[in-house]
Amino acid sequence: MWACRTENVGRGRGTRYALECDAREVSYADVLHLWQHEAEFRAYFNSLLAASPFAAFRWETPPITTATAGRAFEFVLLDAPTLARPTEPGAFAEHFTDDPVVAFPNLRGDAVLVAPCPGPGESAYGHLAAFVRHAPAPQQHALWARVGEEAAARLGPKPLWISTAGAGVSWLHVRLDGTPKYYGHTPYRAAPGR
Repeated sequence: MWACRTENVGRGRGTRYALECDAREVSYADVLHLWQHEAEFRAYFNSLLAASPFAAFRWETPPITTATAGRAFEFVLLDAPTLARPTEPGAFAEHFTDDPVVAFPNLRGDAVLVAPCPGPGESAYGHLAAFVRHAPAPQQHALWARVGEEAAARLGPKPLWISTAGAGVSWLHVRLDGTPKYYGHTPYRAAPGR
């Protein structure tokens, strides 16, 4: 049975989540696998995010490497009301296809972005909170499956940070990056072992 422990961070402007299954911590490697292969877990994970009290939020995870993939998985949701603004589907239009989700390099080529393609109700795509609450469930599942796939493919000896920000482009995109660009939660900015 899935469960999570939560605690307030950032003077109440964020929440840290630690996942458990049958009262045991779930590792980062487990989560990457579960995102890819377990619909029940994806639905549970999505429901955790959707239940956040924040109207809009940034999602951040600690960095992962092959050496740290066995550590307990955790993440933070940081209150980000400025993300609740009109969507900008044109920003990623050249990458959109008939698939529910796409992955592509960012403009500088130093990160991979995983983004949903436009679907019904454009307002569901501006940021992660809107997406987990209003996008079609099959597309929500497709997003997490693709994030798991892309992260697993990039897992190696160098740190990988997985997060959402969205201050620059008002269209949900999960960032898989070799640096903690745009991270707001200071404890997650440090590379493992530092």
